[in-house]
Amino acid sequence: MIDPGSTVLAGFSGGADSTALMLTLCSLSKVLNIKLVAVHVNHGIREEAIEDETFVKNFCEEHDIECVVYKKDIPKLSKKWKMTEEEAGRRARYEAFTETAKKQGASVIAVAHHQNDVAETLLMNLIRGSGLHGAGAIRPVRGNIIRPFLCVDRAEIEKYLKGKRQLFCHDKTNDENIHTRNIIRNILIPKMEKEVNKKAVAHLCRAAIEFAKADGYIQDEAEKVYHRVATEKEGNVVINLTDYRQEDDAIKSGVILRSLESLTPSRKDITSAHIDSILVLAEGTSGTQTVDLPYNLEAVRSYDKLTIGIKDTKNSSYSEKEFEIPSNLDVGDELEFEIPNLGIAHIRVLQYNGGKLFPSAAYTKWFDYDRIQRAVFRRRKPEDYILLEQEQTLHKKKIGKLMTDEKVPITIRDEVYLLTDGSNVLWVPGVRMSGAYKINNKTGRILEINIDNGGFFNG
Repeated sequence: MIDPGSTVLAGFSGGADSTALMLTLCSLSKVLNIKLVAVHVNHGIREEAIEDETFVKNFCEEHDIECVVYKKDIPKLSKKWKMTEEEAGRRARYEAFTETAKKQGASVIAVAHHQNDVAETLLMNLIRGSGLHGAGAIRPVRGNIIRPFLCVDRAEIEKYLKGKRQLFCHDKTNDENIHTRNIIRNILIPKMEKEVNKKAVAHLCRAAIEFAKADGYIQDEAEKVYHRVATEKEGNVVINLTDYRQEDDAIKSGVILRSLESLTPSRKDITSAHIDSILVLAEGTSGTQTVDLPYNLEAVRSYDKLTIGIKDTKNSSYSEKEFEIPSNLDVGDELEFEIPNLGIAHIRVLQYNGGKLFPSAAYTKWFDYDRIQRAVFRRRKPEDYILLEQEQTLHKKKIGKLMTDEKVPITIRDEVYLLTDGSNVLWVPGVRMSGAYKINNKTGRILEINIDNGGFFNG
């Protein structure tokens, strides 16, 4: 990880992990003839932050280490960057690391992640719905970032510090079980170690390493296929589906991820549900269909061509598009579509637990997800009908007749988007919902759809 004679920058919060890392690098500095530079970022969140900063400065002075301190207003930055304080803090730290490394001519940036961090990240990403890439997210070396402690766990680090009689700082916010990582760190993993397997952390870490190896191989192979089947043109990625469909499913997913990487600032808001929806879209062979994506992107399949790029709302064909809700979503999965003349449709899958309080708002509806074959938002077709409840039975009514009865203006009827399952209309937003897909005592999963505008009917 470290070349003899080089300059090494180390992130130093003052906590147990980074303090142990600083001691280790100090012991190696003479052996490897390296220059060591510490970087501390005061987030300005906790009252004890100034004490941590003082500890870091004193430690570096005692060990003759150059120390660079940054003061960042993380609460203010989190609002500016529109992210959580945890995410903003991480971004601010790495910006400080990169800036200092450039000024100091440091070849690598050392951070103190260890096996527990790997286990926590693996569990957190899996629970959030990440795929193989997220499962192996923390790597020993990524670019100029090195993580020398991925071979040890937190208990070994604390034992090392105790043997050295070295004090360190403690961040009290790590004890507050209000964030996902803290819940996993303080509750879930200790319970796993105590009641399932005492080596749970080591085993999870080993699994993450294997996931990372597999992901690396798949990404390399997907990169080769990407250059063969995809073309980057005018801010879009166009994929030849005839060749693409010949590949293994894992490679197909890798090609989609590679396409998104060339178009998005990060993978943060791209979930496995989004990837799955594009994969389903790519398998279609007729007509034109669309999937909305984060970062104002969309995927459009037109016969044997898949185009991923910035959404073109000015295109006259935009109103002709269909918006399919994948049939393979799991409980907790969420999607968003921007539907013409309606607004943003927020979609998520819930577990039904037998309650009888259903949404009553005009633009929030629950449907029995397990009974739907293929849910698509589209404009009406001549054969469309809706099943309405009447005297405890369902009666079929043509959509044209429904719109007449509900006094939907003739001038907009062809522009109204419906939620359909084939020719069977589940919902005319703002007008009526079918009685055939309502929640009952046999329902397992709920498809919740909330439209935040209301479009024509402004319900």
